[in-house]
Amino acid sequence: MKELLLTLIAGLFFLIGVAITKINKGSKKIICFSVGMAFSSLILLLVTDIIPETFELLENKIYIIAGILIGIGILLSLEKLVPHHDHFEESKKHHHENHLEHIGIMTSLALIIHNIVEGIGIYGVASNSIKAGIIYAVAVGMHNIPFGLEITSMLNRAHNKNKKLYIIILTLSTFIGGLLTMTFKNLLTDLVLGILLSTTIGMILYLLLAELITELKENWNKETLFGIITGILIIIIGGLIC
Repeated sequence: MKELLLTLIAGLFFLIGVAITKINKGSKKIICFSVGMAFSSLILLLVTDIIPETFELLENKIYIIAGILIGIGILLSLEKLVPHHDHFEESKKHHHENHLEHIGIMTSLALIIHNIVEGIGIYGVASNSIKAGIIYAVAVGMHNIPFGLEITSMLNRAHNKNKKLYIIILTLSTFIGGLLTMTFKNLLTDLVLGILLSTTIGMILYLLLAELITELKENWNKETLFGIITGILIIIIGGLIC
């Protein structure tokens, strides 16, 4: 049960980001800061964590390519389920709010899959060593702080009606990963985990190239730059702790 508790604690760090957003509710500076942080932290999360782990789990690169394409395909398919944002048909303000909501939902979906895999990892590490499990859980938790801030800021600005549901699922996603490990230990092979992570790579690449770069250009100022620097520092510190 200690292993499962650690996966829950790692997810609760997400609420720290949510709390910061509530204190600064509606602030344009927070939105710009969160967009910058999303951009840098997602890139570093890919480079320092997800990509190396995926290559370690999957020797056959065809599986990695297939997973990436699946991830991109999932988000392309989900375009119909999230607010459409048309530069020509909508006012600039309305377009901007819909675009933020779009990014918030898409990022949530990618992070839910990633955090489930992280929860599986925390549970596995803690099963061998509680001390190592605590360190890993804290490192994962630190990654969740900026994402809590980013997603909540974007969904708040867009007045998304389901934002509480996204926040709850994201907060519990590492715990869900731990629960799955405890329940289906024999089914969670390296192949399954590797495909899940490669799918996450595809989703994050889509977010960065199709969504966040545009938002970054529209919100570029000193707060955006501070967000980029903060995202870099948090991921680096988390990596050092782990």
